[in-house]
Amino acid sequence: MMGTDGKVLFSPPTPADLCDMAAYIKANRSATTPFDIVMEGQTPGDDPEKAAALVRPYAEAGGTWWNESMWDAQDNNTVLARIRQGPPRVG
Repeated sequence: MMGTDGKVLFSPPTPADLCDMAAYIKANRSATTPFDIVMEGQTPGDDPEKAAALVRPYAEAGGTWWNESMWDAQDNNTVLARIRQGPPRVG
């Protein structure tokens, strides 16, 4: 989708979007092998409950992996600090 200024607008998929995508894939995919659905986003490593609350709806909608993205990180130390905090846990 294009904005009025000609720039591409992006909004991340919602859990409902993910659920629709998973249903479409299951209905239209000819292979019978399992498949993964990977979501990307950013969670607070210092707040496990908030991180779980952000990730859980995607897991419930069919997401199988969460890719912690830090595209705006200013340096490697910021990324390393987040890695050391560990992944969000939903279960």
